[in-house]
Amino acid sequence: MLPMLLHMKVQKEEKSRTYYFPLGLIYLLFVPVLALGAVAALILLAIPATSKQTRSYLPLVRQLPTLLSASIGTELAFRSNEKEYEIHIT
Repeated sequence: MLPMLLHMKVQKEEKSRTYYFPLGLIYLLFVPVLALGAVAALILLAIPATSKQTRSYLPLVRQLPTLLSASIGTELAFRSNEKEYEIHIT
């Protein structure tokens, strides 16, 4: 299952803000990019000189959904002199 919510908390010295990003909508924004990438990959597979190089990337592309689903539960924290950022992927 793919992660569906990104929770981001930005904290300044005096106030804190919380943002929620629905990742399902962000995934939909990448659908045109994936379609163009698929067309480019098919063209590269059709050219004999680049076919061998293109085939070496196919296992990576097949494992991208597994990589995304492994990101569930990831927590990141960043600090600067003025702000603190916390990101939770659920």
